[in-house]
Amino acid sequence: MRAAVALTPDDISNVQLLIDVGEWLVAFETLCTQIYEWEIRLEPDVIRDLEGLGTALGARRELTDHLWEDVAGA
Repeated sequence: MRAAVALTPDDISNVQLLIDVGEWLVAFETLCTQIYEWEIRLEPDVIRDLEGLGTALGARRELTDHLWEDVAGA
């Protein structure tokens, strides 16, 4: 979440709450969705890290595929 500095405090709070109660996959889905919706530009290495985390959590690949549309420096 630190890399997505443009997330609103509410978005960060919601994701953190989901993590705190053990809803890691839902937290990941929420995080990726909000990053995409707010068109937050991430560095390629951050997106790759998110892809790895998504794979480990069993998330749908398209959650991170969309993030490549707003790559920082593109």
